[in-house]
Amino acid sequence: MTTSDDRLKSEELLDEIKRHYRAGEVVDVEEERVKVVIFTSAAQRYAFYGSAIREILPACEIWWVPGLPEYLPGLINVRGDIESVIDIRYFLGEERADPGTCHIAMAAWGAFHSGVMIDSIEDVVDIPVSAIEPPLSTLGGTARDLVIGEIRHGGATVTLLDMAKLAAKITL
Repeated sequence: MTTSDDRLKSEELLDEIKRHYRAGEVVDVEEERVKVVIFTSAAQRYAFYGSAIREILPACEIWWVPGLPEYLPGLINVRGDIESVIDIRYFLGEERADPGTCHIAMAAWGAFHSGVMIDSIEDVVDIPVSAIEPPLSTLGGTARDLVIGEIRHGGATVTLLDMAKLAAKITL
């Protein structure tokens, strides 16, 4: 036999469940996130995975070395370590930059270690992996070989570049 107290308790529970349902409470599910470093190069916005970038250096003197390929403007001294510097614009099909005005993103991917010339750092953000869209199939030009996807940031599209693909292109 059901008592009126039991009935009231079950109605209260049902009412509570209905209130939660109507309130639209959503349970947060942890989605995998990745850090990306957003930068500009020739007024275009690009990004690398944050795991590929060790640090960002301000503009510094790049020492020219005879016989280097066109995409390597020279070498820099980073706290006693001599590192090569890559002009990313060469691989993006853009006009070359003045090495003395560019920041250097120090990249590391496996055995690959080098500085990458960039115009400026725009942001470092964590984004959900699901926010990375595949690159456009109509993407053309020399940049196509480096693109791994696209993300939206600040209302604009940012092209995500793959450091592993860049490292594979660098052969001395």
